[in-house]
Amino acid sequence: MRTFRKYEFGSQGAATTKINALGLDDDGNATHSHSIVRLGNIVTTPATYDDDGNELTPPVLSDNYHVDVLWNGEPDPDWDNQMVWCAPMGVHVFGSSSAIAEWVAECKVQRPDLFPDPEEEA
Repeated sequence: MRTFRKYEFGSQGAATTKINALGLDDDGNATHSHSIVRLGNIVTTPATYDDDGNELTPPVLSDNYHVDVLWNGEPDPDWDNQMVWCAPMGVHVFGSSSAIAEWVAECKVQRPDLFPDPEEEA
């Protein structure tokens, strides 16, 4: 079973420390079988542009460093304090359809406000 989760850290260094704690060999290669994507400081507010494509306002980046993990099995509970639940799918998603479906289902439990009931048509 593969489990997809999203995390945020106060800095790239904090994320690297947590990732490295999962296991490295003497050459610095991962000894674990989890898939990790370092998203970095993601865009929270997109840039704006004029009709000619010139930037009017630059993008605003998050203060936190973001990492997505596709765990080979259950997520490491040592990572729970950095876990985030965002509106699906955020800026990135990966894994099997069942891993993504499990993440969305758990996100609905953790953050039901991100999944408002559709308004009925009059």
